[in-house]
Amino acid sequence: MHKTKLFSLLSLTTLLSGCFSFSGTTEYKGIRFPQTTSSEIAFQEQSIPGDCSAFAHLLMNSKMHSSGKDLSDAILQEAEDKGANLVLIGMTREMVKEDLEENRFDYYGPEYAYNFDKTWLGWKFGFNDWNDADGLVGLDAGTWGNSDISFNSSLLIQAVFLRCGQDH
Repeated sequence: MHKTKLFSLLSLTTLLSGCFSFSGTTEYKGIRFPQTTSSEIAFQEQSIPGDCSAFAHLLMNSKMHSSGKDLSDAILQEAEDKGANLVLIGMTREMVKEDLEENRFDYYGPEYAYNFDKTWLGWKFGFNDWNDADGLVGLDAGTWGNSDISFNSSLLIQAVFLRCGQDH
């Protein structure tokens, strides 16, 4: 009888451990390319070269008190780990009620890489999260990478990871 209870408890614990993530992050299961070491940033859709494939749509949730450099370093590291050599940054919203202590990246597809120039349909992902955020924040070439500019609140940043050139 004691062995049956112990086995049931052990089985239940093992089963439940697969259902929950205690770290607060999920493993990336999207499209990947070989890692890169020098991704670039773009802020305008029309500046994306015609040979680029979009392979990840995401919203970055930044930790509180991030500088422009912190934001740049975090998103570029994430992009390079996934194989992006170009990142398109969209709009940014403040998240006043969020007190994030770590950056979080939420991915919204696509199911396959596509030619950005021919197929991009705009910022049509993550609407629930986007609509729950607060006011727009100016994040542009002047603030990006700038260690003198700090954002007190967490930010929600639209981004697309692209692979450009012949090796995609």
